[in-house]
Amino acid sequence: MTDVPSTGHPTETAAARTVPRKLTAATIVGNTIEFYDFTIYGTLTALVFGRLFFPTSDPLAGTLLAFGTFAVGFVSRPLGGVLFGHLGDRLGRKPTLTWSLGVMGTATFLMGLLPTYADIGVWAPIMLTFLRFCQGLGIGGEWGGAVSLMVESAPPSRRGWYGSLVQTGSGFGIILSSLTLTTLLATLGTGELLAWGWRIPFLVSVVLVGVGLVVRMQIQESPEFREVKAGERVERAPVWQTVRQHPRTIALAIGLYVAIAAFGFVIGVFVISYTVQELGLSRELAVTANLVNGVFYVVGILVAGALSDRIGRRRTYLLCGLLLIPAPFLYFALLDTRSIPLVLAGSVFVGLVSGLPYGVQAALFCELFPARLRYSGISLGFQVATVLGGALAPTVASLLFAAARHSWAISAYIAGLAVLMVLCTLAVRPYSETKGTTA
Repeated sequence: MTDVPSTGHPTETAAARTVPRKLTAATIVGNTIEFYDFTIYGTLTALVFGRLFFPTSDPLAGTLLAFGTFAVGFVSRPLGGVLFGHLGDRLGRKPTLTWSLGVMGTATFLMGLLPTYADIGVWAPIMLTFLRFCQGLGIGGEWGGAVSLMVESAPPSRRGWYGSLVQTGSGFGIILSSLTLTTLLATLGTGELLAWGWRIPFLVSVVLVGVGLVVRMQIQESPEFREVKAGERVERAPVWQTVRQHPRTIALAIGLYVAIAAFGFVIGVFVISYTVQELGLSRELAVTANLVNGVFYVVGILVAGALSDRIGRRRTYLLCGLLLIPAPFLYFALLDTRSIPLVLAGSVFVGLVSGLPYGVQAALFCELFPARLRYSGISLGFQVATVLGGALAPTVASLLFAAARHSWAISAYIAGLAVLMVLCTLAVRPYSETKGTTA
């Protein structure tokens, strides 16, 4: 298997061997906020939103309705990818990232101010759904811009490492949200949490967004996009040109990520509800396990990013896909023991396994598309896969468990998607192998 890095910069000057700290911070902070927002929302969906916004006599029905609203944020993500991908490939990565963060942060903050169903009736879930849609729109443009900016600014021999740094924001977001929720659960009773405590994580996110905006205003545009702009190679309709010129690559990119998205959101959303409602374990343990998962997720991301610079993106990604196939069976087997040490051991294991492919993904995806279409291309592949995997995963997992009354059905679902991931990895080729250039 050949694995040629896709770069138009074959040599590295001394100045190009590192990426400015402000740029690193600016790309990590956005990804951190993205996953903080989604993890907070997902966890509260499993714990309280069914009662606050979707009251019903059937707890399963309320949970499914709440998970449906959770999915709305994913449906809008491809639209955000299209919108911000167009702007990012035409106007630049830097300004687009500022706009996407503003949309995402504003929607999250406003969620913390929402009245509940008891206050205004059906308008409460309608308003929640609308803000969830706006949140997903901003998030849809966040990942593609951050990854493009970082990888395009990194030296060719270290793109895997620097790409993985952006990806660590997802782990930091999980850790930060888990710490926030652990503190709330430890200090507030159920009544206080339902009355007002659930608002706190949404409201404090405004601090993260403010820091992110300040940092992003101080960074520079990526060298590769500046070259595209200087050479007057900016596309008038980059999204359309990406779909027209690279349909196979987009389809393979979707297949590369859908298993990771599904497994990640089963772990981060469904398992919270499963641990509490089906296994009878405490909410505190469920959130703590998610925190442990986040810590080792970051470790896995960094290990795989560095490894991909040594042995190649596709080789590393293929190994990750093969490891992912048996992983859900072992993970749920550990959960189902109801043993606290084994549940936490499962969180360590699943954090590493799910973090590994995510650490390679940033550089791998960027090397699939030319610089003039990169923001659009990677956003389409990533966000569509997130809808097909992440958006549906909690609902699919709930329905599979309700039908089978055992976790094996959920594990088989994830394993099947992992097989697809392996096949797509074998089929995909970096842009340099198909065209011989990144421009």
